[in-house]
Amino acid sequence: MVTETTTSCALCGLKIDGPPVKQTFDNVEQLFCCEGCARVYQMAYDNDMLADVLPKPPIKRASLGNLIPGEGNESAYFALSGMWCAGCALAAEQVLRNQPGIKSVDVSFAAERGHIQYDPAQVDLADTLQRLDGLGYKTHILSDASDQQEERQQQRVLLQLITAIAFGMQVMLLSIGRLYPLYGDGQYATPEVRSLHFVVWLLTTPVLFIGGISFLRGAWRAVRARTATMDTLVSLGTLSAYGYSIYITLTGSGEVYFDSVTMITTFVMIGRFLETIGGAQARKDIRRLLSLQPRQAWRQENGVWQEVKATNLIPGDTILVKTGERVPADAIILDGQAALDESLLTGEALPVNKTVDETIFAGSVVTDAPLTGRVLKPVQDTRLAQITRLVEQALASKPPIQRLADQASAYFAFGILAAAILTVLLWYASGHPLSRSLLAGIAVLVVACPCALGLATPLALTVTLGRTAQAGILVRNTAALETAAAVQRLVFDKTGTLTQGQMTVTCVVTAASESSEADSLLRLAASVEQFSEHPIARAITNACPGPLPHAEGFQTLRGFGVTADVVNGTRRRIMLGSSRFLDVADDSDLLVQAQEHVNRRETVIWVGWDNRVAGFIALRDEPNPTARQTLEALQTLHITPVMLSGDNARTTQAIAVELGLAEFEGGCTPAEKALHIQNWQANHEHVGMIGDGVNDAPALAQANLSITAAGGTDVAGETSDVVLTHADLMLIPWFIRLSHRTRRVIRQNLGWAFAYNLIAVPLAALGIISPMIAAAAMATSSLLVVGNSLRLNIDQYKAPSVE
Repeated sequence: MVTETTTSCALCGLKIDGPPVKQTFDNVEQLFCCEGCARVYQMAYDNDMLADVLPKPPIKRASLGNLIPGEGNESAYFALSGMWCAGCALAAEQVLRNQPGIKSVDVSFAAERGHIQYDPAQVDLADTLQRLDGLGYKTHILSDASDQQEERQQQRVLLQLITAIAFGMQVMLLSIGRLYPLYGDGQYATPEVRSLHFVVWLLTTPVLFIGGISFLRGAWRAVRARTATMDTLVSLGTLSAYGYSIYITLTGSGEVYFDSVTMITTFVMIGRFLETIGGAQARKDIRRLLSLQPRQAWRQENGVWQEVKATNLIPGDTILVKTGERVPADAIILDGQAALDESLLTGEALPVNKTVDETIFAGSVVTDAPLTGRVLKPVQDTRLAQITRLVEQALASKPPIQRLADQASAYFAFGILAAAILTVLLWYASGHPLSRSLLAGIAVLVVACPCALGLATPLALTVTLGRTAQAGILVRNTAALETAAAVQRLVFDKTGTLTQGQMTVTCVVTAASESSEADSLLRLAASVEQFSEHPIARAITNACPGPLPHAEGFQTLRGFGVTADVVNGTRRRIMLGSSRFLDVADDSDLLVQAQEHVNRRETVIWVGWDNRVAGFIALRDEPNPTARQTLEALQTLHITPVMLSGDNARTTQAIAVELGLAEFEGGCTPAEKALHIQNWQANHEHVGMIGDGVNDAPALAQANLSITAAGGTDVAGETSDVVLTHADLMLIPWFIRLSHRTRRVIRQNLGWAFAYNLIAVPLAALGIISPMIAAAAMATSSLLVVGNSLRLNIDQYKAPSVE
């Protein structure tokens, strides 16, 4: 609050010319340039909203690139390859967290993405990520090279698998064909047996140290990170059998277990290869979305088309998009007419026809004719860049259930190590030879599968995030996939959400006491509304018949209206908003006329200045064509839909009746919307909120699940867990159903992972499962989790816009 007298207006900050308007607040006299500013200040003071209307220092706009600047805190999103299980992700997190200046780290194994927050004064990002490279991981800030790196990863795994199979088959042929019969005859130290031992040792070495290099490296990374993973268990098992067999080979007394080493390695690598393919399939939709930005563009320079990097485009550049090419930046069409494929960007299945003066978005494909356009935004600020950023943010974040599973898998690995040691000791103490005791311990190490536990959640989430991004739903917070499944009540805003948000002015009515004509009143209103992106503001601005007068000092009072100083011959503080904002008298003739428009389901915006009501503007907005179907779908999901609107009660009721909505309330301020949600939450209800504007931000922040409708403002989007990129409201029940299925798949995965280990580990400890069978069982366990997660990709779960 202002606490000292100045020669500037306490509200708009403009210099006061002439006698000031004086009012006292909290025993402090405030000076205003006009009655309008004093009236707005009074309203803001009475409703505890001064912080929203008083002048603020300019806010530095954040970049939409890979790095997000902040005061003493920066963050980066990066790709991380070379991980083989969820434990690898935990190891990578631990290595980074141990560095000074690192504030938080999240690494997703299934998505192969990471997010790091750090203090730039203490941390050099390149050097920090280089530490992971030193452990055998491959890191890079997200770029177009991601697909190529994933292909190389698959090729490396395939090469390791081929090596394991090629040499391992020779070991098995010699073991089954010669060694087993000789062992059966009691021959353990004959020259032939000793020679065969050296041969299978030679053949086993490349199987373990080339074919199995991935899990050996993973185990070493885990040691460096002071943790334990599935790689730790498999490596200890194979190295134990390998080391014991070398001892037998050199001393010539007993059986060797090189065959177990080769089969364990081969089964593990078969599982890894199939997991790699399955993970790539899970990330397919996301990779396609992140690769939509073209690298090159055709820009007109001195009348000649030159091919340039898309990142070099700036607003105002003239570009050419040829048939079959992707649009390099958001632009407005200058010449041409074409159908554009926006399916990967918006989820819209059919091409969209666009012509001159219409906007085309970066990443969409021109299908049938070339277009020329004028660039509206640089590449890093396009709609595609914003979508990409939200997807990367979601991939690098972890919901609570995944964090719990990650912690469980880390403790689980240490528990299995203890169980294996105990198994060896008990077998040996009960009179069994060391070789037999060692085999039982190896089986325990190999059969355990923390990888399935670690994969259970992130892989299912990765598949779901790919589906939602392709459908036109951007998940900013992965916890929303859990929260959406628990929603019992969903609150809708009206304008721009249940309605199309494409309002049109139907009439302008002036007060009999005013000499202003309708066109003049509309022009004054538009001069104020030009600073707002609200659907009502756009409609009023678009309806203005002529040039707009100069305006400055724009202010918004959430839930009441907007105001600004307009210079049109004289300076006036123009106010637009609700009847409460302009204090319209109950017996006013204008109020009677306005009521007639309200009864016709129109919205009335009052206009005035100098504490006088000058008239009103009536606007109409048609319901969203998918609204009724969406409300019915929500009811079948046992979710109660509610409409809370800042519009007047009669207009709100008319829309509710038309849509068949039973619960609704009009005339709600933003604080009242948030209070309603808070009251429902106090009754133990999980409440979702969907809105489209600044007015909805408090309610969105209060809700358990917040959704921004298509076309919503940036502020609403920054408040929301989920953002819709186009206006099909049926995406909401589809998203909720998909969240139910995702949660069910995650629970199935976790249930299987726990049940498998609870059954398999005791069987291995009792000697019922051999190390080779244990390796096959472990690989199968992980593959079942992968396959179950990929079920979310089947056609049954298609979004309504792509059906």
